[in-house]
This record gives sequence, structure tokens and C-alpha cells, in this order.
Amino acid sequence: MIDHVQEIMGLLEVDLDELLTRADGIRRKRNSAVELCSIVNAKSGACSEDCAFCAQSSFWGSSSKGEVVSKGRALEVAYRCLESGISRLSLVTAGRALSDKELDLFCGIYEALAKTGIGLCGSHGLLSEAQLSRLFSSGVSRYHCNLETGRGFFHRVCTTHSLEEKIETLKVARGVGLELCSGGLWGMGEDELHRAEMVASLMELQVDSVPINCLIPIKGTPMEAVSPLDPDVILRWGAIAQIVMPWATIRYAGGRSLLGENVIRGLNGGIGGLLTGDYLTTSGSTVEGDLAMIDSIGLSLIVS
Repeated sequence: MIDHVQEIMGLLEVDLDELLTRADGIRRKRNSAVELCSIVNAKSGACSEDCAFCAQSSFWGSSSKGEVVSKGRALEVAYRCLESGISRLSLVTAGRALSDKELDLFCGIYEALAKTGIGLCGSHGLLSEAQLSRLFSSGVSRYHCNLETGRGFFHRVCTTHSLEEKIETLKVARGVGLELCSGGLWGMGEDELHRAEMVASLMELQVDSVPINCLIPIKGTPMEAVSPLDPDVILRWGAIAQIVMPWATIRYAGGRSLLGENVIRGLNGGIGGLLTGDYLTTSGSTVEGDLAMIDSIGLSLIVS
């Protein structure tokens, strides 16, 4: 871990344009197309965890649960995604983990979704080996669990579960046959070393997909007054992630509105995926806008 962190920190000395060019070359060598993914808010609110950035935590006032998504609604979204060129879809639930009863419900939905041909991801917290194995058997191919930040900053983000529990969940998910999707949320007040620690952990886990989220402060949470990151910081760390993880798809996810037109610069600088549509607790981008942007710079889409 120490060697990886030092390697990553060394890349901070490289000129940004050079980093973007290096990252773009790595990404295009692997795949020159862009992967679009989307998410369904499948169970929201009244979360038992105290993540300092999240409006769904019961600690910050979200005491009521939203409705659990229906199979019909999930299928409607899946077909719309496929028609739009979105190749992966994830159901996302608030809370520490799913109960076995909830897992039964979602496995039934995943089995129906699998028949559409769309790539399936799941994001359901700290599940057990048996639960993760059931998801895999139901058609889920990739499991999502963000590390959020590095070891030295995690205690500032959450106290109701640990970074080690997240890492163990990802290891178990890999063990049952699932690909891994894990990234973090930048701009919470962490420093460069904390970002390097997070990226080093992702390297060691050999994650397949790395979502880069950027904090958009939400009123009522402990991080409501945090200042937004400079776009160049986001661009630099996206490029660094691609350079040190050449096998992985680095994707812009929640909060990429902070980049504005710099999203295009990122797509030409190592970013190989975009989360498009609604982003749970913050506004997302439109699929139509993303398709037009991708086409305008001569890139194509990965299809299911």
C-alpha cells in the first residue's frame, strides 16, 4: 500500500495536460468507446448509517422510507435505457444492507431485468457471501460499494461502518464471481494524500469500474458548507486513476456538473464511462445531452 501511495503522489508533479494525454492513450488502447450506465433509486430514505454527505441518512432528518421500486417500473427503465444506448443499469438501495426478505424481492426483479439483455449492477450495502451469491445467480454481474475516501479520512465521513467492512464486502463479491465497481466522493475536505490512499486501495482490489463522484453539498448534512473542488483537481485525479489502473473503466458519476464543459476534456483524458440520468439525491444530466456530447467529439458507445 505504501509503495502505491507514493507512486500515486508522484503523479501530482506531472503537468495536467501531460497526465490527460497519457490517460487518454491508456483508455483508447483498452477501448475507445464510452460506457453509459444509469441507476434506479430502488429503496430510499431512513438510512441507519451516518455518512456525513448523504441526505438519506436518518441522522440528518430523513426518517421516512420511500417506496420500493416495482418490477414493472424497473423493467420500464431498463427498456428505456437500452433504447437510449445505456448498457448497464443498477438498482440502488439505502441502508446498511438488505434483509433476506428484501433480497428475495430484488432477486426477482433482477431475474426479470436479466432477460432484457442489459448489464446489471447491484448496490445494496454490506451483504453477506450468501446474499452476494444469490445476486450473482439472479443475473447481476457487477457489485457496487464505494470506498468513498482514503483510510486517513474515512472516520470524518462515517462512524457506523468502517472502510474495512466495505473492502471485505468487495472481496467477498469478487469471490462469488461478481465484477467490482467502487470509487469515491471527492471534495469532502480530504487532501491529496487521502485521495491517493483511496486510489491505492482500489488498485489493490483490482476494481473493474471506478465511479468518480464530486460532492454537491446538501443542506442539513454535516458537509453542507464545504466548498466545491476546482475542476482541474477532478480532471487530474480521473487521469491518475486511469494511469495506475489501466484495466479499469474510470467514469464520471454524481456531481459531474461541477466540471461543466470540462467533462469533454475528461473524456479526452482517460474517462471511459458516464453515469447518466438521475443521481439519487442530486440532479443528473440528460441522456440526450450526453449522447450529443459524446457524438460531438467523435466517440462511440459501448453497447450491451
